[in-house]
Amino acid sequence: MQTTLLVEDASFFEKAIVKKLHDVGRHQIMVARNYAEAESCLNLPIGEPDLALVDLTLPDAPDGEIVDLCDEWNIPTIVFTSRFDPKIRKKMLQKGVIDYVLKDSPGSLDYVADLIRRLSKNPGIGILVLDDASVERQAIAQIVSKHMYKVYQAASTDEALNCLKENNDIKLVLADYFLPGKDGFAFLKAVRRNHSAEQVGIIGMSAVTNSDNRVRFLKYGAADFVDKNCSPEELLLRVSQNLAYIYRIEELNNLAMRDALTGLYNRRFLLEDQAKAIQSWVPDAGTKNWLVLMDLDAFKSVNDNHGHDFGDAVLKSFARHLSRFASNDDFAIRLGGDEFCVLLRNQSEQAAQDRLTELLDDVQNTPVEHRGQKLNIKTSVGLAPLLGGDLSESLKVADLNLYSAKRASRAMQ
Repeated sequence: MQTTLLVEDASFFEKAIVKKLHDVGRHQIMVARNYAEAESCLNLPIGEPDLALVDLTLPDAPDGEIVDLCDEWNIPTIVFTSRFDPKIRKKMLQKGVIDYVLKDSPGSLDYVADLIRRLSKNPGIGILVLDDASVERQAIAQIVSKHMYKVYQAASTDEALNCLKENNDIKLVLADYFLPGKDGFAFLKAVRRNHSAEQVGIIGMSAVTNSDNRVRFLKYGAADFVDKNCSPEELLLRVSQNLAYIYRIEELNNLAMRDALTGLYNRRFLLEDQAKAIQSWVPDAGTKNWLVLMDLDAFKSVNDNHGHDFGDAVLKSFARHLSRFASNDDFAIRLGGDEFCVLLRNQSEQAAQDRLTELLDDVQNTPVEHRGQKLNIKTSVGLAPLLGGDLSESLKVADLNLYSAKRASRAMQ
């Protein structure tokens, strides 16, 4: 479990911060009101904190000694203080604290909460630093790593493109546009041939002031531009803001491709997104890719006899079965009403039929419960191979097989 060391001597701020920490999912909190209590907390046999949030001015440590204590224990630390002193702030940032935040407005606490929320997600986010100057590249990488991102480095355009190809977790690139050989402009054009701005963001960097190059870089598809000599805080803010944009677009796209009731992918996802992707699917030797159509038997009577709330419960229950059924390479889709679809990849016909038989038995033997009522449901299945990536033809064949299964009172055809 994530554990936070909170060192705060003002009871008002302590209560407010604890509430915010709970809001962002950090429920195990060690609270210390001075340096001595913090030292005692760290010596408790309950595991070391993975994050510290500390005030600088404590009754027994008035000059930021608490940061040194956290550093001794290798605990990532956020300073949250009322003390505005540029020299102390610079000193703390040089010591490697994650951030130095002033308690100067109600929004400060919200900023800290948002920072902590992002820090929990950042280890899964890849950021690529592209710069041929090793000293500058290492310095930028070190700054970015303070916020716990997974940082990659590349010294050339070709190296960066290979890194992007091999690491799908890279969401943002910090790229110097002045590179020997293939420069940053060549890199940017190559990236945009395969990745949209919503998939991989690019922030241009340069130590040289040249507004023409900045404008050109932005026109080629960069999302932002920073000076290499900007403060670490500015760089990290620009990184987080650009990532927030990418994930907001990703969230909106995901909502557009998901069924609101069941959480499965929707018809639009199948016909607009996967219709193109399927054309590039090459099955492994001895296997095929398959399209499975399903609908629930006598679903109309469920709504008529038990009400639409019960019908929704049936649909959500069936969707959970499909989610468990689909492996990492498969896609479960609700086409509409009681019609569902699954794209199965790299399966022999016998393996596909065996898996579907197991699914049908599981559905039939697991009654849906809703408001004290129980009902067993059944589904019929039409199976068709995805040959040559022709989705429309496979849909027709699967639909005919589904119809044949229903006419013959069989579960699967």
